[in-house]
Amino acid sequence: MLLSLLLGLIGGVASAGDVVIDFLDVGQGDSTLIRGGGKAVLIDAGIADARVAGQLKSLGVRQLDLVVATHAHADHIGGMADVLGLLDVKLYVDSGLSHETRAYDRTMEQVEAKHIKHLRARTDMTLRMGDEAILHVLWPGETYLKDTRSDLNSNSVVIWLEHGEIDALFTGDAEEPTEHALLRGKLPEVEVLKVAHHGSAHSSTPAFLARTSPEIAVISCGKDNRYGHPDAGTVKRLASHGAMVFRTDLSGQVRVISNGSEVEVMEGDLSLFRTAPSAVATQDDKPMLAAQAPQPAPSKPEPTTTEAPEDVASWLSGVRPSTGVPEEDTGKKKKKKKRTKP
Repeated sequence: MLLSLLLGLIGGVASAGDVVIDFLDVGQGDSTLIRGGGKAVLIDAGIADARVAGQLKSLGVRQLDLVVATHAHADHIGGMADVLGLLDVKLYVDSGLSHETRAYDRTMEQVEAKHIKHLRARTDMTLRMGDEAILHVLWPGETYLKDTRSDLNSNSVVIWLEHGEIDALFTGDAEEPTEHALLRGKLPEVEVLKVAHHGSAHSSTPAFLARTSPEIAVISCGKDNRYGHPDAGTVKRLASHGAMVFRTDLSGQVRVISNGSEVEVMEGDLSLFRTAPSAVATQDDKPMLAAQAPQPAPSKPEPTTTEAPEDVASWLSGVRPSTGVPEEDTGKKKKKKKRTKP
């Protein structure tokens, strides 16, 4: 796309207060880097051959405040052991479900060897990225979904990023049962959706897309992959709900920059983005875990804090900040106020 190419060449300079989301090109897998407020968060680490640790270093990342493994399949944690071994990682969060594979064993060996704090993701865990953004864990809940087509997929960690009036949703390989569970909760409308399960036919249901109403949908998949991802029906559903669809098999890396009210989208080779945005690359001295939990709107009840280790108490809060609604359908997006859906 001409617009995206021009943005890749002359845009992409993040300012103070911006949040940068890089959907890395990892072939038939998933890996997303989020930077803002002086913090760096990695969700998944792709297949081993994608060499995500090297990609992160090329982007100027040497330290990760948080690493999330949405689930234990090798296309999401194939490169995780290298990431944990080669970078300074402060906290590791996963779904809590193990998997009898070498990729999972190597990952957990690194967590133990480097004494990385390890937590099981739970609904209502929240994390503040400096003063810029809040991450909310929406799934898994207190109990797991069972007897689904794939319990590992269906219990993927689902994360909602809130940055001012901009919302993004990261879904791992969540499938239809996960979406049904999420629809029973406070699922927001979003500007940016990391499409679940590489755009397969097992997720992105009409009801889920109607609720989330994404403007930008990013599918992470490998060129000519043997699974036929993305499914043509899924792509059609995304388009019918007004989403601009970006695919890593066609675009390479996809970058989204949010300033809290608009987003800028770029696509292209990693070399276009090698210089990390100065506004978000430098790590500050304030740990994410010590950040003050966000305050609820005045009309809502005070949040309750779940008992947890002393230095992670600020994560465990039931706060649900307000959300907004999409407006435009161009490369830059602006949101207007809306009601939060029940």
